[in-house]
Amino acid sequence: MWKYIAYPNLNWFRDLAENLRIKMVRILDAQDFNGTSFLLFLAVLIGLGGSLGAAGFRWLIETFTDLFLNQMLGALGHPYFLPLVTAAGSFLVGFIVLRWAPEARGHGVPEVMAAVATQEGRIRPRLVIVKALASALCIGSGGSVGREGPIVQIGSALGSSFGQMFRVSRTHMKILVGCGAAAGISATFNAPLAGALFALEVILGDFTVSTFSPIILSSVLANAFTHSLVGIETAFEVPDYHLVSLYELFLYAVLAVLAAAGAVGFTRLLYFLEDAFEAFSISEYAKSIIGGVLIGVLGIFVPQILGVGYGAITDVLLNRTDLVLILILLVAKYLATSITLGSGGSGGVFAPSLFLGAMLGGAYGHFVHALFPDMTGEPGAYALVGMGAVVAGTTHAPLTAMLILFEMTDNYQIILPLMLATVISTLVAKRIERESIYTLKLSRRGLRINQGVDVSILDSIPVREIMDTHYDFLKAQTPLGEIVGLLRNSDVTDFPVVDDEGNLKGLVSFQDIREVMTESDLYSLLVAADAIGGSTPAVEEDASLIEALATFSQHDIQNLPVVVNGGDRKLVGMITQSNLMRYYHQKLQEKINM
Repeated sequence: MWKYIAYPNLNWFRDLAENLRIKMVRILDAQDFNGTSFLLFLAVLIGLGGSLGAAGFRWLIETFTDLFLNQMLGALGHPYFLPLVTAAGSFLVGFIVLRWAPEARGHGVPEVMAAVATQEGRIRPRLVIVKALASALCIGSGGSVGREGPIVQIGSALGSSFGQMFRVSRTHMKILVGCGAAAGISATFNAPLAGALFALEVILGDFTVSTFSPIILSSVLANAFTHSLVGIETAFEVPDYHLVSLYELFLYAVLAVLAAAGAVGFTRLLYFLEDAFEAFSISEYAKSIIGGVLIGVLGIFVPQILGVGYGAITDVLLNRTDLVLILILLVAKYLATSITLGSGGSGGVFAPSLFLGAMLGGAYGHFVHALFPDMTGEPGAYALVGMGAVVAGTTHAPLTAMLILFEMTDNYQIILPLMLATVISTLVAKRIERESIYTLKLSRRGLRINQGVDVSILDSIPVREIMDTHYDFLKAQTPLGEIVGLLRNSDVTDFPVVDDEGNLKGLVSFQDIREVMTESDLYSLLVAADAIGGSTPAVEEDASLIEALATFSQHDIQNLPVVVNGGDRKLVGMITQSNLMRYYHQKLQEKINM
């Protein structure tokens, strides 16, 4: 009987989903929906679904918090029994994750990034339910993690499920995953801008208009629908902090450097303890119980570190916490979050990063305000900026960190030091540790994610491996008439222009001559040299394919000239973006099948 509970028959659900898909496709076909319209339609559904998912996830957390930390602990009769409660919750988390979806373990975002880069955005639909239950149990029973990672994974799985149901293309599948992530962040943190930017900056690494539009739509609708369900509220109550003097900018810059060091320290401690638990030759369930007991012991002395910890953050922002307690909470939170995730817990690292940033910034604020009382703001102002700086240092996403702090606090007065601190923290953190808290988890598995692809596959392959040595090119004196004829009879939209020695002079694209293509009287007057655009991107033949990918992302072109090594501009081939991505997916499939 047990096997039927552990592995339920889902054929009825699949049949229902397939029938629903067929009926909806027929309805949409009757309305003459094209690819873009259909994608936007799905973005609307994902936005609404993400809002409902966030509301349900929040309800689960509240329910489990009341069950474990109020009713169970109350029934036991003494706070010293807290380790039993946290151990029970941790065991249940381990049981659910190991039984139904191992990818629900941990903080979630790296798994979504890996799915986008290596699985074409395909995420198992069951992850929506498993991640919600596991993370809500972990947080509700005292696990020192946040809601951001789970809601990103839940929303992304929802978006992927819609994509799989309607069998969308590979490109659209990734966009729908981003829509789900944006909707989840937007609905959970009342942050529509930051939600969209997180999906673009962290999950997809793609800021093109075709990607931007549906993600914005999902984020906005998720936020608006959430407002209609639970009302409008900001995550933190923050006084009207502002920049007291220009000299404070220097002090905030120092805080940013400290925050970067703290962020890298948090990242490394997290994975150090994960390795330490991994090294134990005991069952995964035993590791979960040990982690739960350790969290409970910490929670007896510093209960503020249990769960998400927003209450403790608010107290620091409102200057209600003394310096000694701030320092204790800073150290305790470092340990608690690392133990929770290292022992197999399920939850995000965003809220812990906010917590650590608030404590680090608050402690620093106490110090500088005592030294310079007339030219500095209250410690709470530094706590607020510290939150953004640590988030930026851990995620390497300064725009998201900046915007989400602004939207979560609704405080624009502190935006200047916040902008400065997030940028400095990101730059310093990258110098210390190349990988973010998300990508480091993947790089430890042999995956290097950049712009939504596993660049470890492309890093060692030279451009000459896939460049085309048979290509159309233009001489500098080729008249416009011949160029127009070439464009009309070719699938290529960018043509290299060379001189008599074969040296690259530039590129002529359809965009460059679009306005004069209908002016036939100019066909003999204008030549290729007149139509060359601005700076001409090129890549050397021995450069790696990842360099070619980076060049494509920096320039709006589909075809990239390949030149000889050593700085000369002699043209030896062309590489297309479509061929590069086709080659990548071929190598990726080979890697998966090994």
